[in-house]
Amino acid sequence: MAPLTLPADDGTGLNARLSAAIRYGWLVLRRHRIILFVTLALSLLAGAIVILTSTPDYRATASVEVEDVPAGAAGAPVAQRAGAANDTESLMQTELEVLRSRALAEEVSRSLALVGTPTFFKGMDRERPSQGVGTLSQRQVEQDMVVRLLRENLEVQLPGKSRVLRISFVSADPVLSARIANSYADSLIRADLKRGFESGVQARRFLLGELDGARNDLSRAERDLAVYAARNGAPLPSEEKEGESDKPAKPALPDGSVATRLAQLNGYRAQAVADRIAAQKRWESARQSSADTLPEVLGNGAMQQIIAERAQARAVIAEERQFRKDAHPEMREARARLVALDEQADSMASSIRASLREQYNVAKRGEDQIAKEIAQLEQLAQAEQGRDVQVGIMERSVDTYRMLHDSLLQRYRDMASQAGFQAGRIQPLDRAAVPTKPFSPRIGRILLLASLGGMALGLLLVAARHMFDDAVTSADTLAERVGLPLLGAVPVTGDNPQPPEIFTPIASSLLLASADGLPRSILVTSAQEGEGKSLTLHALALALAGLGKSVLVIDGDMRRPAQHRLFRLSPARGISEVLTGQALAQDVIVPTGVTGVALLPCGTLPPNPSELLSTPALDGLLASVRDGYDTVLIDAPPLLGTGEALLLAAKAQSSLLVVEWGRNHHGGLRAAVERLRRSGGAIIGAILTKQQGRAVDYDYHRGG
Repeated sequence: MAPLTLPADDGTGLNARLSAAIRYGWLVLRRHRIILFVTLALSLLAGAIVILTSTPDYRATASVEVEDVPAGAAGAPVAQRAGAANDTESLMQTELEVLRSRALAEEVSRSLALVGTPTFFKGMDRERPSQGVGTLSQRQVEQDMVVRLLRENLEVQLPGKSRVLRISFVSADPVLSARIANSYADSLIRADLKRGFESGVQARRFLLGELDGARNDLSRAERDLAVYAARNGAPLPSEEKEGESDKPAKPALPDGSVATRLAQLNGYRAQAVADRIAAQKRWESARQSSADTLPEVLGNGAMQQIIAERAQARAVIAEERQFRKDAHPEMREARARLVALDEQADSMASSIRASLREQYNVAKRGEDQIAKEIAQLEQLAQAEQGRDVQVGIMERSVDTYRMLHDSLLQRYRDMASQAGFQAGRIQPLDRAAVPTKPFSPRIGRILLLASLGGMALGLLLVAARHMFDDAVTSADTLAERVGLPLLGAVPVTGDNPQPPEIFTPIASSLLLASADGLPRSILVTSAQEGEGKSLTLHALALALAGLGKSVLVIDGDMRRPAQHRLFRLSPARGISEVLTGQALAQDVIVPTGVTGVALLPCGTLPPNPSELLSTPALDGLLASVRDGYDTVLIDAPPLLGTGEALLLAAKAQSSLLVVEWGRNHHGGLRAAVERLRRSGGAIIGAILTKQQGRAVDYDYHRGG
């Protein structure tokens, strides 16, 4: 037995559902296209009104470049230059905040004299304040308003990571926009120059104060040196050679044995101090560290042998512990040997530490002895060297103050020479030109937004209308909500006669409408007028004739007869004359020119069709023509508004309801069907006319 295999899903069902959903959505849009078009038109009209009522705004743009302050420039602190070089982003953000500041807006207002001039308020499309508010005067209120408008309409951009600032201003006056944009750029440059100048002035003031202090210190040091040399009989220092003024003088050692001995002892003391420090480090290391890590221990052969034996004893203990317990004699012997080795190691380490300590004590005593001898010699040499030392100290003080004074003087001269010539960090790049066309309102953008908004709103309204619309648009809702089976659906063809081939499937279904086959008489009506019932009856008669059936068409709509026009006939008499006894049915039935189809026209329009159709003459008329034809198709007036259709339905064997697609609502259609059923008419189904959609997509035979 072969295994059962399932066909793979190739996505055909999904594509079919998607196509059906698209077609359904298109039908909904087509049905409610008026709502969509009206909403779109209203949105475009609103956009046009906004464009026409909006005041044109002009944008003028100026640009400046932010540079680093040159190194060594006057008035620029070193820390500030370094920060600007290392953090460009922070610098640019700072300049952006300066541009948006209230202080710069006030500077622009003062430079252009905007307060007190109506031109600015006219260009900004604002009303100029005419009086004060509270404790503020009229000028103060106007000043605040000018500053606020300047800050609100200023646009500052920093393109990418560049050092260029774009300064834009927007107003209704193109000339005013250019003036204010350029004024902002100029004010920013002036503010930067002012900050640099003020910083330079403060630096020069500081240097001048320091220079005065250095000059006073130099004078005092020179005076003290001269007074000391005069009192102690010491010679003044000789003039230094050119090129050696920046070198400090080296005091010479005084002659004599005391000085020579002192120099030697100073050398010995340096060596003693070095030895003592080395011995102290070794002792401190030995005292604070483990004996195993001391270099003296590691370099001692006996100690190394003890450490090796101790490690071997520990290894033996660890190996024996795997097989014996701690109480075993061999284990006790191994531990005793390890303890003995530890005691030997500790003893030898203690001896080494004691040796290191003794070395440290010897070095310290040697250092102290040398220090004592030096102290004694210094006392002897104090008188001899005191004078020269004091002179040297005072001479060095004079040299120090002179170097400081000369450095400050040179710095002050450099700053004084550069003052007024230093370029600022902000340099002009492009001047704002007077714009020739407004940038707002943007007609294309507004119309695009209006179109998109109108389309979205229209689709939303269409969706809402469709959700709450209960019009008949499908066989499912017709069968579910009205209780009528759908015999078929036909497309929109206007007021022209329907093609008979469209109704051939419907005519075929009528052949099975009852137990005896084709009903002998069929009433064709609709709930409202204009739903295409006469066209449907005309096409249905031609389709039945095409199936070989003989059909009599009775135009029972005595208010608006249409069958004679559809068959292109102009009879003088008809059913009116038959019901009033003025003629016989056989005399007024006329051939239509179509094989198998005859017509009993309406004839003269009666003043009251209801009274005429309620007479027994109608029964006699139907009885006289019923046997001569396979079926009789009766064109009746609409159900709603008149009573003739109910009278005719009571006489006919079956009734057929014509329903226009999307026009009838389920509630009204149910009421019409109930009236038709209460009159005694047997409804065999409904035909959906004027269906919208693709003509090749209709199901012409949908039973219910």
